[in-house]
Amino acid sequence: MVNLRLFFIAFLYMIISPSNAQSLSSHRWKDRVLVIYSTDSSNSTLLNQIKELKKDEKGLHDRKIVIYQSIKGKVKQGMTENGNLEVIEFEGLKRRKPSSEFEIHLIGLDGGVKLTKIELLTNKELFGTIDQMPMRISEMKRRKDN
Repeated sequence: MVNLRLFFIAFLYMIISPSNAQSLSSHRWKDRVLVIYSTDSSNSTLLNQIKELKKDEKGLHDRKIVIYQSIKGKVKQGMTENGNLEVIEFEGLKRRKPSSEFEIHLIGLDGGVKLTKIELLTNKELFGTIDQMPMRISEMKRRKDN
């Protein structure tokens, strides 16, 4: 019984340990990351941004885009408009304060910031920006060749 308790305590520690926090580097060379910062979960630009992104989830998936929302210092992954998603530790995002009520950043496969806006980012502009990147052009060419 004591061994089971020790195992359970060790397991809980591993789950909540800060060393298990995700970081942007975990996406490098695998995903493009779209980070949406807002000072309020009811911000109209934030809500409109989520609606815009949901219009073409296939396009997001095709371009390997992972979305994070950082709202009031709490980070969640995905596009839900409510707080039902699990809030996660995310190194580098949680402590950052936006310079305005709304910001959106596109981070490329190489980990560099490719686009920053303080207003709604349309799917057309997002996809156009990505589709001009050399790595995306290479992806599309490889797909076409296969």
